[in-house]
This record gives sequence, structure tokens and C-alpha cells, in this order.
Amino acid sequence: MTADVDIIKTWPAFIEARKVAQIFSREGAFGRYYFTLGRGKPQKSLRRIWFTWHGRILGSFAIKTVVCNDGTLPPLRSLSGEISEWQIRPDAWVAVCVPGCERLRERVYMSSFRGWRYFDFEEYKNSPDARIRL
Repeated sequence: MTADVDIIKTWPAFIEARKVAQIFSREGAFGRYYFTLGRGKPQKSLRRIWFTWHGRILGSFAIKTVVCNDGTLPPLRSLSGEISEWQIRPDAWVAVCVPGCERLRERVYMSSFRGWRYFDFEEYKNSPDARIRL
């Protein structure tokens, strides 16, 4: 059995900073957070999901479980409580996270990318790429 690992994903750049701050608040804006991973099941056991937004790593959420959307996930809601126009596709793998983002106070940078990657924050933060905002 492999040890739990972290992943990193790019947060959509079109979302305004105020909304990003609400979503990534310490208290958590929602009871659960659902982050899509795509159609392929991760090959490793996942522990945390980190996010980069506008070239900066914001922080991470603890992953409670990873599930395939079989249609039983609750509908996603906006910050105002309305059902979101955006919903998770059937058969997509999803990281279900507990509220309370662990915000990263230090400035660590990573350029955006598509999808997600396995990620080791402790190793990455000491790399030259982590100190340069592209």
C-alpha cells in the first residue's frame, strides 16, 4: 500500500478575489467541498488538495474521501445558496474535502496548468520555480 500523497490543482482564474477568499476561508463556506479530478481514478491514496490561483499557491484542504460521481452527490450550490449552474459530470472522480482551508501565508508561486498533479509542498517550496511568479 502506498503512503497518502497530496495533489495540486489550478483554481479558475475568472473567479474574483473576494469570492476566492470566501471559499478559502478558515471557517469554510460549505459543509463539504467537492473538487473534480476527471474521469481517471487517482492511482495513489490522497491526503490533501492544494490550489494555485493567478500564479500563487493559496492553500489546501484535507481530503476526506475520493469517490466516483454515480449521481448521488448533492447538487453544488453557490455562495448565495442557490443551485449552481455548474454541476459535476456523471462518472467524474471527485475529492470530497472537509471545510476549513489551510491558508498558505508565505508566498509560493506556481504557474497554472490543466488538470491536477501529484504534489509535495515541502519539496516544491524550496525549488527555484516556487520563488518566481511567472
